[in-house]
Amino acid sequence: MRVTNKSIQYDAILVAGEGEDSHRVCGQHKALLKIKGKYVIQHVIETLQQVSAIGSIYVAGPVPKLTAAFQSAGINLGTPKKIHLVQQKSNLFENGWHAFLNSIPGYAEDNSMNLSAYREKAVLIVPCDAPLITPREIEYFTGHCDLDRYDYFLGLTPEQAMAPFYPQGGKPGMKMAYLHMQEKNYRINNLHMVRPIKVFQRRHINTMYAFRYQKNIINAVLLAIYLMGKEQPRSLQFLSGLQLAMLSRRFHFPKLTKFFSRWTPKKDLERAISGLMDTRFCGLEVPYPGAALDIDNDQDYHTMGIMYDQWHKYLADLAP
Repeated sequence: MRVTNKSIQYDAILVAGEGEDSHRVCGQHKALLKIKGKYVIQHVIETLQQVSAIGSIYVAGPVPKLTAAFQSAGINLGTPKKIHLVQQKSNLFENGWHAFLNSIPGYAEDNSMNLSAYREKAVLIVPCDAPLITPREIEYFTGHCDLDRYDYFLGLTPEQAMAPFYPQGGKPGMKMAYLHMQEKNYRINNLHMVRPIKVFQRRHINTMYAFRYQKNIINAVLLAIYLMGKEQPRSLQFLSGLQLAMLSRRFHFPKLTKFFSRWTPKKDLERAISGLMDTRFCGLEVPYPGAALDIDNDQDYHTMGIMYDQWHKYLADLAP
């Protein structure tokens, strides 16, 4: 993937909604948990503020709670990059779409703007629960998104980049789930570069997100039924391969894992997702692992609190 024009700026969207789609940790909204005295989302915002490729930052979530948290943390909404707080809607997709609309000059909820002029507008969607994300990682991702060829990029971190964060040497670590593809194993790193108006089947996004925890076999079955209903037989084949490879990996059958991973060539999976979403989709390999270290459960949060300093130093010392 070629490096694109580094002078381009993209607005960034943090989807920090609190509702049925959100995943609570320690009984709380995980974006507002604290690591080393700072809110998790504060770590992410401070990283975005260091990246020249980022324009404004839009945070979709419970505005009263976010306002109080940002005020208590002394976060300046005006500088070095302008931060816009956008009131959350009912689900993840609506939050992201509403934040995107708010990034369009002159947008107001009570008007019916013609959005065709913004078909080419791309935004960066960033996880609100990845406090170890680094400026270098975002620069690499934005710099390698070839928007002449694709309209939707999803970041993928190879498994070997995640190994330093496993439990080892008597220290805690994070257990990872991977997409086992024919070429290599990837962890979804939660970075998205997307032209929202050119994802023509946007309605599928929230359903796919609802089934994202594929370690839960019920979610896997529901997603399979959903794909069958959308007449996506190739997608069903890839889902089966990914799920069977994950299960065989969990139960320590490496030969089976390798066998099932052959069912999912990366390019074929990208074509299937492009067809389902009616867009031009690409999985972009990113060598930096910070964004992939998101906080999904109580154990991840406790581990992050213990290992944050060591892992932060490791990521800062990674060669460019």
